[in-house]
Amino acid sequence: MPNKQNHKGRSKYEGPFVKIPHLLTDTAAWRSLSPQARVVLIELIRIYNGRNNGYLALSARDAAARCNIAKDTATKVFRELIEKGFVELVVPGGFSMKLRHAAEYRLTHLRCDRTGEVGRYGFKRWKSPELA
Repeated sequence: MPNKQNHKGRSKYEGPFVKIPHLLTDTAAWRSLSPQARVVLIELIRIYNGRNNGYLALSARDAAARCNIAKDTATKVFRELIEKGFVELVVPGGFSMKLRHAAEYRLTHLRCDRTGEVGRYGFKRWKSPELA
């Protein structure tokens, strides 16, 4: 879809976008995130469509491919995001001959669409191990 511009050169088209609230970025947990963890978190927020929090499926392999990182790095990044309270694992992934599915996550700053539970904001309570 071509971007139509007004007389000042500004685009009138507002397509899908990723909203990263200051509520996330103004925390010690955000500042301590690795660059890879920030990128994977943005991918998880990108998957969120307003009705699927708690059903956000992203495997380590898919995250690695989408974010241009190694699969083992992606696995560590998911652990980092969970540890620092940005996401929660809802359904563990499976990789067997009978059942192959990606892990499903929920963003903790939003209401869970699977359970109806309100956001927990675990990242706000995270403290640096050096300061503890």
